[in-house]
Amino acid sequence: MKGISILIAIALLAAAPILLWAAEDGAALYESRCGMCHGAKGEGNKDANMPAVKGTPMTVEQLVTYLTKGDKTKTIHADPISDLNEEQAKAIAEHIKKMK
Repeated sequence: MKGISILIAIALLAAAPILLWAAEDGAALYESRCGMCHGAKGEGNKDANMPAVKGTPMTVEQLVTYLTKGDKTKTIHADPISDLNEEQAKAIAEHIKKMK
């Protein structure tokens, strides 16, 4: 039993950097792809008529679809964000949902 506990602890320690990298990746992607318009903290930019994303009622799944497919009913983001894959969109969406 002690051996299993040690193996579990080693596995968790090995996975921690991967989990941290994913969280940082979402923040970094948001900063580089979204922050210039929607604000570093998701607060939006009223002068540029850019809405806040912090506190959005959209789910992670809805945000991923919006980022990867676009929304033809919108003038901004009518088309998908170029060069953004689904994994990156999910990281951004999860980061947005964590904004307080």
